[in-house]
Amino acid sequence: MTDVSRPPFVLREPAAPRRRALAAGGALALGAALPGAARAQSDWPSRPVRLVVPFPAGGAADLGARAVAAQLSTLFGKPVPVENRAGADGAVAALEVVKSPADGHSLYFGTATSMSYTPSIRKNPPYDPVADFTPISNVCVFTFYFAVAPTVPANTLAEFVAHVKANPGKLAYATGNSTGILATAQLVASNKLEMTHVPYKGEAQAVVDLVGGRVQAMFATPAVLPQLLDRKFRLLAVLLPQRTRAFPDVPTMTEAGQPLVNISPWGGLFAPAKLPRELVDRISRDFNVVMRRPDVVEQFDKLGLLPLPSTPDELAGIVRDQLGVFSRAMRDAGIQQE
Repeated sequence: MTDVSRPPFVLREPAAPRRRALAAGGALALGAALPGAARAQSDWPSRPVRLVVPFPAGGAADLGARAVAAQLSTLFGKPVPVENRAGADGAVAALEVVKSPADGHSLYFGTATSMSYTPSIRKNPPYDPVADFTPISNVCVFTFYFAVAPTVPANTLAEFVAHVKANPGKLAYATGNSTGILATAQLVASNKLEMTHVPYKGEAQAVVDLVGGRVQAMFATPAVLPQLLDRKFRLLAVLLPQRTRAFPDVPTMTEAGQPLVNISPWGGLFAPAKLPRELVDRISRDFNVVMRRPDVVEQFDKLGLLPLPSTPDELAGIVRDQLGVFSRAMRDAGIQQE
């Protein structure tokens, strides 16, 4: 048995002149072995670092990105402009970053729509969310509440499920984004419910029919809650791993008895593939510092975003895990690939 109390060898520190010679030689050897990576680390950033966002200006994701970008610019020592590239379920922005040099000057605020939904719904995805990007840090989870109309006699999600089962085919639900489509599909499939799906191009259009009584339920973001709550809509659950400070009495899906509704409307920070690890670690470290600042946490909370910064490896795990979750949710719901 090996005696773990004694090391197999002792590394003795060389004498001062020899130590300096070894250090100089080691530095030269490292520079010769990794000249590109070393220069990239020491020279970065040499120009503004753009943050590409796959949504129009003014939404929660855009405002959150701008809050972070303003503080990253101080740590980076260069401006961090936000570029809005909306379109094609995030594919326009994603491809913009995929085609950019892997030098740390192009970052991507990728979300579940572009990194989980689009690769799952397309027979021929325009990019590979694992191979074509370098994960840097998780950013947040977007808040979605399951809201039901006051005409629905249900104060809990269990009561809602029981009501739908007792009235098959009589209720309709709205969706205005990929999260709503798949989360409700999971709810319907796991409980064998019969409901009519009414898709809309966005939440704003869906709310018109919700308050008009043409549909009775929807996974809604905080952006439209004031309109719904004014009309006495009830919030039965939140699609988050924990309750929110805004509505502490609203349970999570798991707490409400629906653990199979488990897609995550997540967002992460990425760079093009093959970004040198030195830059990955530096950007991730600075980003985590910013994401833990109280003023940023407060801003995200107001926007309905739950900040959850992580290591690069943790984000890589989220990407792989949610690809599987989204693909299974589509199959279970009978959603065909496009």
